Amino acid sequence: MVCSDFYDFKGKTVLITGASSGLGERFATILSSAGAKVILAARRKDKLQEVAGKIKNAAIIQLDVANPGSVKEAFEKINKENEQVDICINAAGVAKLGYVFAEKEEDIFNEAYDVNVKGLWLVTKAVANHMKDNKIQGSIINIGSVSGDAVPAIGGAAYCSAKASVHQLTKTLVGELSPYKIRINTLSTWMIPTPMTESFLADGKDKIEKMTPLGLAKISDLDAAILFLASNEASRYVTGSCLTVDGGVSWGGSLD
Repeated sequence: MVCSDFYDFKGKTVLITGASSGLGERFATILSSAGAKVILAARRKDKLQEVAGKIKNAAIIQLDVANPGSVKEAFEKINKENEQVDICINAAGVAKLGYVFAEKEEDIFNEAYDVNVKGLWLVTKAVANHMKDNKIQGSIINIGSVSGDAVPAIGGAAYCSAKASVHQLTKTLVGELSPYKIRINTLSTWMIPTPMTESFLADGKDKIEKMTPLGLAKISDLDAAILFLASNEASRYVTGSCLTVDGGVSWGGSLD
């Protein structure tokens, strides 16, 4: 096998949550260009249709990850249409700051955990059962953050603790999924430029650049990492891992 074979996804189907924008859209574009069929999943049907119109071999499915009924309905449709999901990328997420003395902190906590943790769990459970029932040696990729462990942000109690839960959930599920040859890993990121992070970058671009050894990120900096974790050939022996792509920010040293 040559290296190029590692990243040939012809005949593979990828389900991506949060695919209407940001990282989800980027991952869909990259995997589609590598030959995969992509199922774009998110709440906003109009945005999904826009993304689907830009890439090859894409289907859309409306999905609210935090709603158990919506997840169940989505997978009933997937199974009814005889789709075989080989790869699942849990890219749906929210990131909002909330402070311990603020009145809205409870609402921010609820949303962070509903989407980033509960929603990820519901989709992971559904796709793992789909893979098990169809004897698919699949790959599940959860999108984490260095803010979940090494670089917590002031005001980020909800987001940071939710992402820490994502990292631990990934590790915890290895024992249950491995007997069925289903791999599960986390891709841990830093401040990747997307619509979700644009307000943070607008307000603190200089500070973020200074604290990151390799400087500001580009959205393409995750391309190789997502292909690696998705490929059963390239990462066949990788599960329960957290692949960190953060420009060195979690190094924790000083550049002064």
